[in-house]
Amino acid sequence: MAWRAPGYRTGPGCLATEGSGAQGQQRLNPYEQAHQWLAEQPDTVALLIRKAAALECCGASHAGLTPHPPRLVFDLRGTRAGSSDSAGTIRLNPVLLRENTAAFMALTLPHEVAHWIVFRWRPGASPHGAEWRQVMAWLGAPAQRCHDFDVTRARLKTGRRYAYRCACRQHTLGAVAHRRSQTGRTIYRCRVCGSVLRPLDTAITAMVCGLPQ
Repeated sequence: MAWRAPGYRTGPGCLATEGSGAQGQQRLNPYEQAHQWLAEQPDTVALLIRKAAALECCGASHAGLTPHPPRLVFDLRGTRAGSSDSAGTIRLNPVLLRENTAAFMALTLPHEVAHWIVFRWRPGASPHGAEWRQVMAWLGAPAQRCHDFDVTRARLKTGRRYAYRCACRQHTLGAVAHRRSQTGRTIYRCRVCGSVLRPLDTAITAMVCGLPQ
């Protein structure tokens, strides 16, 4: 979750906005723009979550596994579209997702869900071997190892920043403030609405699930 929203600064225990609108939007890098887009697209995020769960349920049924929907996070950077680990976390590249939403639904999500199923069904199997190709067939998706998305904008390298959200807007924290927030050493609140800032992935999930902000 590395991004920087326009015109926000950190202060002792709080954040304040200094700018917004089209001029601020122009100052955002592609990852900042993509995270802002995600926060404004709860229906798209919800659809991704539902589709990932449905794909996993389908594959798990074929493999004789108990369904275990993956957790989606949107913090992957660089030229990869997605990645999956043995703990059930699927990381998606927000820039490539924003620019190729339909292809992500049809290709990237099944690709990563298939990895999550193979991790449980055939531990130690080759990443894109026969087992993975079998799961892709069960999911009705082509066993395509690599994507062909334009990665020009996704190649951008930026400093490590952490996206947060309150009840009314988006904020950004640097590495030190993020660490203090995660350890509970400091609680950051929005100067406008007064609510506690939460990491963006958590905030997006809360919006989708109707949880309190």
